[in-house]
Parts: sequence; structure tokens; C-alpha cells
Amino acid sequence: MTIDTLLELKDIGKQYQRRAALQGVNLSLRRGESITLFGPNGAGKTTLMKIISGLMAPTRGKFLYCGKPASESPLRRETFYLGHKNALYGGLTVLENMDFAERLHGRRDRGSVEAVLREHGFWERRNDTVRELSQGMKRRLAIARAFVLTPPLLVLDEPFVGLDIKWRRSVLESINKLKRAGAALVLSTHLVDEGYELADRIMFLDKGKVRFFKKREDVGADEIKEMFEGPPAPVGLVC
Repeated sequence: MTIDTLLELKDIGKQYQRRAALQGVNLSLRRGESITLFGPNGAGKTTLMKIISGLMAPTRGKFLYCGKPASESPLRRETFYLGHKNALYGGLTVLENMDFAERLHGRRDRGSVEAVLREHGFWERRNDTVRELSQGMKRRLAIARAFVLTPPLLVLDEPFVGLDIKWRRSVLESINKLKRAGAALVLSTHLVDEGYELADRIMFLDKGKVRFFKKREDVGADEIKEMFEGPPAPVGLVC
């Protein structure tokens, strides 16, 4: 494990009763690096991301964070995890949700919250309740919390789910800003173009096993799409 390695997984497995959700997964992530996980539904992506976030323990294998066993490290405190749900409080205002996220992580900096809300276009709506926001704005607000918390590690499970093209591009730019600020990123998505754009390296999972783990320049977006959809039919073939 090198000095710039943030986390390392060795031969990770996860068993749910008789079903193997993950088998023999090896993964390392450097500080500031981004990895995109692709794979069909049920491939094990969410299970892997929960393990990486410290929300779930593997059944087997070794997991190191900053050179220490994950269970003995500050992994949970230093990770921003966003699942399929936004984890926002609909009855609280935009500002109250941001303040609550800060307090939950032992921080209190109203100036930082204001700066983030202004940068992401939420300041004029700071006193609106979250339930008044569109789905796209809720997703952007959920991700904007990471700018206040500035975690070393972002784990984003399907961050573009339910968003139209306009909001996908907006969320993509927010994630890119966090990357440029130095955060390491693990992301899963079924949207190949967006996931490909964000990746330094790409892992494809299928039935709990790693099909490949490559640098982005070593695999094309079209190749990934074919793995989802199957190869195109020969031209002129009549079915």
C-alpha cells in the first residue's frame, strides 16, 4: 500500500445466506482518483459501495483505509455516501438541511454553508422546504452537502437516477468540482457516458465478480455499452 493509496480491498467477498453477492473483489483507490462501477442490476455494485463506505462489513477479505483495518480507521467519519435516496428532510428548509449535515459531522460554519448555497444556486431558495424542490434540485442539494463537509472520499450510488438531461449535466458538474477539489470518488451508474466522463479507472461487475478493472483509456465507452446491451446485430440481418 503506497503513501497515496487511500483504500485497498483484497479478495473481498460478501455472502447473503446462500447467495454470494461479491466474490474475490480486489480494488485500490488513490487520493484524488475516481473509479466508476458499471454492471447490470444485481451485479453487486451497491453491496461493494456500502462496504467501501463502512456501512457494511465483508464476509471475507481484507479492507484497509489509510493503511489501517477499515474497522479501526476514521473511514465512516471521512466518507460522504449518497445512495439512491437523497437523505434530505422534506419538512426542513434548504438552509436547515445544510446546517443539520454540518452539526452531524461536528462542524459549524455558516459562512461556508452560505458560500456553497450561493455557488450552487440555492441561496434564493434557502428558506424553502426541501419538499418544494424539484427532483433535480433535491439531488443537487444532496450532493452540495459534500462541499460543506469536504470529505476525502465520496461514494455515490446512482447519483443521476431519475434526472433529465439538464439536471444530469448539472449534477455531473457538481461532482467534477468535488473531484477538482481533491476528493477521491467511487461512483456507480447505468449511464455509460456520464460514468465514463468522471472515471480515471473503470470496473465492470457481473454476478458479484469483476469482469475487468481498467484505466479509462484502455476501454472505450462503446465497449461498455455492448456489455450492457450485447453486440449489435450484423447489418442486413432479418430477424
